[in-house]
Amino acid sequence: MTHVFGEDWHREREHLASIEGGADVITTEILARTGVGPGWRCAEVGAGGGSMAAWLSGRVGPAGEVFATDVETRFLTALDGGNVHVLKHDFTADEPPATGLDLVHARLVVEHVADQEDALKRLVTWLRPGGWLVVEDIDWTTRFPVSRAPEFDAAITAALDVARRSAGYDPAFGRRLPTMFTELGLHCVDAQAHTSMVRGGGPGIEVLKLTLERIAPATVAAGLLTDTQIAAALALCTDPAFATMLPTMISTWGRR
Repeated sequence: MTHVFGEDWHREREHLASIEGGADVITTEILARTGVGPGWRCAEVGAGGGSMAAWLSGRVGPAGEVFATDVETRFLTALDGGNVHVLKHDFTADEPPATGLDLVHARLVVEHVADQEDALKRLVTWLRPGGWLVVEDIDWTTRFPVSRAPEFDAAITAALDVARRSAGYDPAFGRRLPTMFTELGLHCVDAQAHTSMVRGGGPGIEVLKLTLERIAPATVAAGLLTDTQIAAALALCTDPAFATMLPTMISTWGRR
């Protein structure tokens, strides 16, 4: 599986925590709508730091199972055992960890793979008839600064350009999910979009700051930004006078 960001960045756990801090409250509300509860068998694909696998573990109880899969599992080992099975796994190539599942969830994962349609098809096959697929990915085209800050916008644009060049990343992928779910023959397809304003120095902006830090060397190597421009953009992330809207996360769900 090709990912625009490597899995071995020295601040990867912080990056995952910044995502969890902003997205978990949204994701748990969406997953609760499926009715996930005692005895359900679930897969958390690209489980990352493990927050959603832990939440699902509590929901399904001792009679249920959670398969927490990722290509890098070093942040998941503490969860392994009981009703949680941690698996080093590439869902785009490896055999399913289980089939006949009640729920499969993937957040900020499918957008990073080369063949997104095939990836979704694979996840559908893991489900029992009537099982739920929930996928959440980003639509970056909705991101815009609240404060006038061309240096910040230039940095984000350069980061997305590098992602597009290096891994074929589609910044607008999130908005395509509902149509793709319908074309896959899923039923009860619905979606919800979520964004919010964040300020410099606040916890919500940390995910943007860490994303910029992570991809900064690649933008410089590509000749898109200078170190000075990156420093100016990162400085705004600590300035309370600066505000921006986060890109929109599109949560989409449907039944097999």
